Amino acid sequence: MQKSKKLGLGLAATIVLSSALAGCSSQPTAAPKATAPVATSAALPRGVHLTVWSWWGQPEFGVVQQYAQKWAKAHGDTVTVVNQSTNPNGFTFYSTAARAGKGPDVGLAMPHDNLGLLQEEGLLAPIPSNMINSNAYTATEMNAVTFGGTAYAYPMSVQTTALFYNKDKIKTPPVTWQQFVQNANKFGFGFAQHNLYFDYAFVGGMGGYIFGSHNGKLDPQDIGLASPGAIKGFTLLHAMDWQYHWMNPNTTGAISLANFTAGKIGMYISGPWDIPNVQKAKINLGIAPLPKLPNGKPATPFIGVMTTLVNQRGHNIPSATALAQYLSTAPEMQYFRVNADLPALINLQRAKEVQSNPFDAAFLKQAEVGVPMPNIPQMGAVWSAMGEIGNIIKGQVSPAVGARDFVAQIKKGIQVQQG
Repeated sequence: MQKSKKLGLGLAATIVLSSALAGCSSQPTAAPKATAPVATSAALPRGVHLTVWSWWGQPEFGVVQQYAQKWAKAHGDTVTVVNQSTNPNGFTFYSTAARAGKGPDVGLAMPHDNLGLLQEEGLLAPIPSNMINSNAYTATEMNAVTFGGTAYAYPMSVQTTALFYNKDKIKTPPVTWQQFVQNANKFGFGFAQHNLYFDYAFVGGMGGYIFGSHNGKLDPQDIGLASPGAIKGFTLLHAMDWQYHWMNPNTTGAISLANFTAGKIGMYISGPWDIPNVQKAKINLGIAPLPKLPNGKPATPFIGVMTTLVNQRGHNIPSATALAQYLSTAPEMQYFRVNADLPALINLQRAKEVQSNPFDAAFLKQAEVGVPMPNIPQMGAVWSAMGEIGNIIKGQVSPAVGARDFVAQIKKGIQVQQG
């Protein structure tokens, strides 16, 4: 999945769409402390050295360093934190290193859609049930880190996409598709149309799906990207260029962002990572949930959960688990303050500091109808086949043919994965 520097590519858990961010509509409260079980130091050895790899760079990395050292001092241990955010091998560097016995003890800011393959390879230590309070998180967040009924990582923060709009051009964000069309026709609209991460809001909202769910598990044999609903979604994407003329087939996410920050278009789809870019351009920014689609149903953007994992091949798993738990809970509000990602803990989502921010409130509202990215290994074949979407947008194939081609390429990719 290629989308942003904040959320990487991988695989993830579409699982059941249950209360994406529970309690979002609850009455805001003062910022509470993170509610998760705190590991007791009595049962842990002292004098341990642990290594943390962070795929968050600055400014989050500074927060990670601060809290890692705080934990180390309290436990009589030493912790080395390594910034992996600029590693050219991205998240795959973890699996390569872990297989060779050279990985970290703790991996931090790993997008949940990478977890399936790592768990399948035995590179994730299971989180003991007494070390994670599942009730402190939403069902969606726990689904994102759970395999076979066992959690294999801690949820840290949550991201989704929503509608960015220029308040100097659009006073009230569109709620219906008709209103959206009127605003897009008058003020312009763009987004990363070739990327399934962004497209799924329309494909899923029109009735498509990636993998079906059977007996509570995603079924990689049931691919729904050529279903009637998915074809309607791809048809809508094609119409954005060929019927509405909001974009042309060469319009990318980068071009759309440049047009939005230059005031050339009034609406754009993105996530919290782009807020600083827009504010720097002095655009009077508003953020709102995406409008209902032509079928009258909500758009269904992907939800990404940033996670903290423990290396199954690490040298001191109990201490590493305690550190991972701490780094995933104690600093959550600090992470939120520096990167605008939504905290994963429900009680922090309800905090006044979060609820009173109109941008955060919009993302929380959008997440209520979002869908977590599938976290099974076969999702890698979906990302690899994503180029087929470009053929639809360019008009080289019809949406129906392109959808079938997409699924065919996914099936080939899964066969390659299986050897």
